[in-house]
Amino acid sequence: MIARLQRWVLAWQVAIAAAVGGWLGATGRLSPEMAVAAGIAVPLGLHVSILTLDFCLAGFARGTPPGDGPARGRLARLADWSVAWAREIPDSLRTFSIAQPLLAARPVASAPAATPGRVPVLLLHGYFCNHALWRPMARRLARRGHAVAAIDLEPPFASIDAYAPQVRDAVEALRARTGATRVALVGHSMGGLAARAYLRACGDEAIACVVTLGTPHRGTVHAALGRARNVRQMRRDSEWLQRLAADEPLERRRLFTVVLSHQDNIVAPQAIQTLPDARTVRLHGLGHISLAYDAKVAGIVEAALDDASHAA
Repeated sequence: MIARLQRWVLAWQVAIAAAVGGWLGATGRLSPEMAVAAGIAVPLGLHVSILTLDFCLAGFARGTPPGDGPARGRLARLADWSVAWAREIPDSLRTFSIAQPLLAARPVASAPAATPGRVPVLLLHGYFCNHALWRPMARRLARRGHAVAAIDLEPPFASIDAYAPQVRDAVEALRARTGATRVALVGHSMGGLAARAYLRACGDEAIACVVTLGTPHRGTVHAALGRARNVRQMRRDSEWLQRLAADEPLERRRLFTVVLSHQDNIVAPQAIQTLPDARTVRLHGLGHISLAYDAKVAGIVEAALDDASHAA
């Protein structure tokens, strides 16, 4: 369903570009080449403008970083935000204009079966995304011998609790396919909350570890702008998030590796987005979507999976 909605958005953008380019070309004010470029610039500029507003809101809501790392000067912080903004533009374009609307019918890469010593991995996407987000990550994990599966969390605007049965079925299918006793969960954004909802509903006997990337564990100020049920659940310290945290035992939280960026443009305040007793990795210079594509983040995921494999 998300892919279909995003194809409509993409078609709308193409129509705007064609209309603007055609009008400018017909007036004779620009050469045909310049008219085409100007037409393309209109939806691209709208995309960049929305992204910039996201960054501005995230910057104002960033809060005070914890004092557990080296202090960063004003110029370093400005450079971090600038780099995150510059990287997020192409990463969000490749996600929402190419991968998710056009490649959703293709399965993600996966090793045919789990290599001995490599835990199978289930990938869970975030809000208004689909499994195509994970194509680069899945290829990388498959090359290392991990059996990989990725699902679409549907319907897209339902309660996060409604995704728990889908995660359960995918976990059991991956276990049956590989013969593994336990699998790992890797969630981006809301996908990390879907993993926690699954663990609350089904327990953690089948899970070796959980890695979350840019997950709003304490909610985000951006969620105040939405009305969907899962968006309301992701509001800052919502009742749903508080109940979810209250239901989690200490041993379960120790399964988690939480990766967050202090320049996340969707999940803010950024510094608080972790879980007690979880391993937390704090990064700089990465936006929300970039967390799913960054090579350093992929290395952190691989290290967490290696630790889980050795423990198993």
